[in-house]
Amino acid sequence: MIKRMIPLNLLLGLSILATGNAAAQTEALQEYSLPGMNVTALGYEKSNLETPADVTVYSGEELKKTGANDVANALKYKAGVYFTQMGPHDQSWITGNSTLSLRGVKGGTLVLINGVPASFNNASHLDMMNLDTVEKVEVVKGGGAVLYGSEAYGGVINVITKDSYKNSVHVAVGNKGQRDYSANIGAGKLGVSFGRNEMGETGILSEKINTKNVFGTNIPYYMGYGDSKKDHIGVSYKFDDNLQFNYMFNKKKYTIDYLSANEEIVQHFMYDDREHFAQMHFDDKKGLEATAYYNERSIRNPDYWAVTPNVLEWERSNHKHYGADVKKVWENEDDKILVGINTKRELYINENQKFKYPTNNLKDYACFGTFALNGYSLYGQYDRKLSDATNLVLSMREDLVRSDAGNYDAFLPQLQVLTKLDSEISLYANAGRSFRMPTFRQLYYSSGMIASNPDLKPEYGWNYEAGYKHDNGKEQFKAAVFHIDLDDQITSRKVNGLSQSYNAAKYKNTGIELSYTNQLDENLTWTVGGIYSKPQNKTTNTAPWKDVLGKYQVMTSIDYQHDKTNASLNLSYMGGRVNNSKQTDVKPILLSNLHVGHEVFANATLTLDINNIFNRRDLTDPDGLYYTQGRTFLVGLNYNF
Repeated sequence: MIKRMIPLNLLLGLSILATGNAAAQTEALQEYSLPGMNVTALGYEKSNLETPADVTVYSGEELKKTGANDVANALKYKAGVYFTQMGPHDQSWITGNSTLSLRGVKGGTLVLINGVPASFNNASHLDMMNLDTVEKVEVVKGGGAVLYGSEAYGGVINVITKDSYKNSVHVAVGNKGQRDYSANIGAGKLGVSFGRNEMGETGILSEKINTKNVFGTNIPYYMGYGDSKKDHIGVSYKFDDNLQFNYMFNKKKYTIDYLSANEEIVQHFMYDDREHFAQMHFDDKKGLEATAYYNERSIRNPDYWAVTPNVLEWERSNHKHYGADVKKVWENEDDKILVGINTKRELYINENQKFKYPTNNLKDYACFGTFALNGYSLYGQYDRKLSDATNLVLSMREDLVRSDAGNYDAFLPQLQVLTKLDSEISLYANAGRSFRMPTFRQLYYSSGMIASNPDLKPEYGWNYEAGYKHDNGKEQFKAAVFHIDLDDQITSRKVNGLSQSYNAAKYKNTGIELSYTNQLDENLTWTVGGIYSKPQNKTTNTAPWKDVLGKYQVMTSIDYQHDKTNASLNLSYMGGRVNNSKQTDVKPILLSNLHVGHEVFANATLTLDINNIFNRRDLTDPDGLYYTQGRTFLVGLNYNF
């Protein structure tokens, strides 16, 4: 018990230290305050105090102070965000990625790019979205399906990209093969960003997993990761004040290895994951907005056994969705009405040729697809001013899904109420229904490890929340209590030794979230926050409830800026973790980063980032066998011109 309390005491001690040192920082700099406006929670711009939901807005520059260069690894330090991953540099199996879960719901966080859903088979690669292309990120906890559709019952993360770029270059090098290069160019109406981030091989990063049959020979093996690279390109073109084009390309290329005890490769997996996001956005500045979009993800996955390197097992998949979203807002002194329509088409194809054990032959070519889905949505929202202090918001959405998996209709209502006690304090409550469609892969894909399940049904559930907000410009405090109740949650089970998705009977989670930010003086800002909840599920109506994921998180950050120097310390401690299948306790995980920057001469800043400061060896996912990489550091130079 004493050992478990040490990281919590450390967080508290650092927080007290920050408060005690505040008086020593007296020289003035630009005043710090949290961004107060959001557009995600209600579909139109509104201040945080006037929004009846748990919303936090982070600027791209603020997220960079975590030392991360992508959205996922920046948000993992933020309060109420549960982060899991497989390997360092976000390496994972073909369908996986590093994940951020809001309100403890795995697969229930919808990622948007400029308000447009950006998930592929319920995987949203925030770990591939470089912060150089990001203007801000809006995080809305609780159900958001009424405005945005499937997957949004844990919350919504809306990545809002830049519409212009400042001229800059960045170069950084570090240990463990780290390299980071990027450049941003602004030329009138055109803005371009591009770059590469690299990590070297890791060696063994797991306990002994099992015995692996290599064509009749059983051997113990471990997991390790080879060289990995992330590339990004961002393009923005502003035709005029009303019409904007945005394009984002993200690529991740990496390897995963089965290793022997002396780190010789037993089996070698190679991955090439590419994503394209293109949008044309129109805003007449009078309440009418329209977006046409095209998203595509392609994956290539060849692998081989070291004893037969010329025999390649392979898999390829391609997932596309394109469509349009149009919404119109009308308002007068007391009322605001939003009406929107959305249409999309999805196409998915997967083809592979797998090993036939125990020989080195390959199975016959297999193709799963092409599968198609058409979605049509009508949504509306009525925001009524009941008094000078109180607003009521009634929303509803009708989703029609027509697909090879079947036809589904979903009606989603939501009711929200907010009362302002004064200019700095508000109270709110909301209740709404959400749903999530099964993915193409869950429905149809099969292999030597996975079984398909074409009988899957959508998940449905309700979100309930009540909250308190206080914001006086220098201090912000938020508190929210919530309850989530889901039916037919999609999870996995073993069928004849294969992993298969199926609809579990129930999922529930009840908890409380707190966050507090204080601008201690003109130089120093301190944030502390956390969540305590009890996420549980059960596989049948008569089965007992089982704990999942983790029960609590505590985070703190200290930001300092004075003259030519800035520094930021970020810590996130997640405890009460449990292995879902074994129902055994899992060691807590402490995420830590120190970022320091100093302007060495005009327009040039030298940076230092230290990750995993305490060199901890923690499980990256409570259900996995994979461990965090040791302490890493990265030294860089930023130059603006």
